[in-house]
Amino acid sequence: MAGIRTQDNRGPNMLDAEGKSFRSVVLRSRRRGMTIIELLTVVAIIAVLIALLIPAVQQVRESSRRMKCLANLRQFGIASHNYHDAHRVLPFGVGFDEHPTVGHIGTLNDRRYSCHSLLLPYLEQSQVYAAINFNVAPFHPYVSALTGPGGELGVNAIAATAKLDVFNCPSDLDRMPFPWGTTNYRSCNGSSWSGRNGNGMFGQISSVRFGDVVDGLSQTAMFSERAKGTGSPNVLDHLSDVYNLDNLWTESDFRDACDVVDWKNPSAYTTRDYDSGQTWLEGNMNWTRYNHSLGPNRLSCKNGTTWNGVAMSASSRHTGGVNLLMGDGSAQFVSDSIDIQEWRAMGSINGDK
Repeated sequence: MAGIRTQDNRGPNMLDAEGKSFRSVVLRSRRRGMTIIELLTVVAIIAVLIALLIPAVQQVRESSRRMKCLANLRQFGIASHNYHDAHRVLPFGVGFDEHPTVGHIGTLNDRRYSCHSLLLPYLEQSQVYAAINFNVAPFHPYVSALTGPGGELGVNAIAATAKLDVFNCPSDLDRMPFPWGTTNYRSCNGSSWSGRNGNGMFGQISSVRFGDVVDGLSQTAMFSERAKGTGSPNVLDHLSDVYNLDNLWTESDFRDACDVVDWKNPSAYTTRDYDSGQTWLEGNMNWTRYNHSLGPNRLSCKNGTTWNGVAMSASSRHTGGVNLLMGDGSAQFVSDSIDIQEWRAMGSINGDK
C-alpha cells in the first residue's frame, strides 16, 4: 500500500520504537572482544610493570630490615652504657678459660660466658638472665654447646634456647639445626689477630672503662654484625664460614693468606667452621665476637684450633657493607670499600692498626 514502509525499506537514520538509531544497533551488534594479540600485549605490559615493581618493593623491605638491624645495635649500645654506669666497666667479651693459650673444645672448668649474657638485664631480658647459672660452664654438664647422648641440653637450657629478636638481624636466616638461640651481633675484640685479649673494648676477662678508650668513643667500634652460619658442611658461604689455615704464620702473612682463600674450592683449605653465631650464651670467637683484622664482608680464618690467631670479619646479608655500633652508642652503615687502615684503627681502643 502506498505511504507504508516495510522493515526492509527503513532508512539508516530511522528510529525504532525506543527512539534508538538502527545504525547504532547494527554497529553495537558488530563489536568484537579482544583479539589474542591485544590480550598478549596487555599481559606483556602487566608483566613489565610487575618486573619493575618487585625490585622496588624488595628494596623498601630491605631498607626496613636494615633500619631494624641498626635499632637492635643501638639497643646494645644503650645496654652497654647502662652496664658501665652500674659497674664502672664494660662487660668482658668472654669469660675465664682454663687454657688461655691452648686451643681446645672446652672443659667443665671454663666460664666462657659472652658479654651478651651479662647484658641481658639491660636489654629487658631479666628472666632469661635469672635462668643462667654462672657458677658452672655455660653448657654444663657438657662442653662447648654439646648435648648429651639423649639430646639433653644441660642446666642452662632454658636460657640457652631463648631466641631473642634483639640478638638477630631480620635480613639474615636461621638455618642452623641446633636448639640454641642465635645471634648476628658481635662484640669487638680489637684490630689484631689475637682471639684472646685483643686491643678492643671486649677481650677475654677484660674490664675496659670508657676512660681507657683514648681514641674517643665516637671513633671506636663496640659491636658489629656477622652473618649466621648455614649449619651444613655441604653449603659454602663466604660471609659466615671460617677457614682453617694451620701454619706458622706471622700476623701479616696470615691476613694475606686468609684474604685470598679460594672459598669456592673446599680443597684449598683443611677444614672450615659453618656454625657462626649458633649461640649467644658463650663467648667463643666464632659465635659472639669479631675483630677488625680484615675489612667488612671479607673472608674469616683461624690458625689451626687456637683462637690466638684469627681474622673474624664483620659481615652481613645487607648489600655493600655492615652495620656498626660505636662506643658512644651511635650506629652507622659502613661500606665494604672503607680504607683498611681506618677500619683497623676503629677496632682498637688506642688506634692500633
